[in-house]
Amino acid sequence: MSRNLYQLQRQNGAALVTSLLLLVVLTVLGITTMQMTRMQERMAGNARDIAVAFQAAEAALRDGESVIDLAPTAPLPCVTAPCNVYATDILPILSNRTPAWWNANATEFGAAGVGELQDTLGVAADPRRTVEYLRFVPDDLMVGGATTGRDFYQITAASQGASNNANVVLQTTFAKSF
Repeated sequence: MSRNLYQLQRQNGAALVTSLLLLVVLTVLGITTMQMTRMQERMAGNARDIAVAFQAAEAALRDGESVIDLAPTAPLPCVTAPCNVYATDILPILSNRTPAWWNANATEFGAAGVGELQDTLGVAADPRRTVEYLRFVPDDLMVGGATTGRDFYQITAASQGASNNANVVLQTTFAKSF
């Protein structure tokens, strides 16, 4: 009987070590799962931030197109900032401009200083856009006498997401017959 008592005591110690090892394994699994969840939450937040910035830039593009589309006559291009429509080859490459450049040289979406998209989409600041006159393309191939055709404009919009970490620049070409 004393031998059975000794075996029981050894088994109690082994169960304790085994349960502690299982507890360590479960703790490591739990911590890993929490870190994966946190990373997925960050990725989802960044994806939302980029989507919001893209939607705001798209709204600014459509705003620029409507300015040209609703004009009864072709707007006169200018060369000094800020302009509603810039002349050909005045603007630099716009994909790497800072927010300060956009604030000084571009037109804000909607009414200036109101922040329409800040309230609705949650962007850090309303998007901005530039419109650049590209050229007149005649409708016919007649040399020197073409009076009908289309004016082409390049519209570029920039927007930030809600956290200022997502910056989106979109560009489109828009044609209008006047």
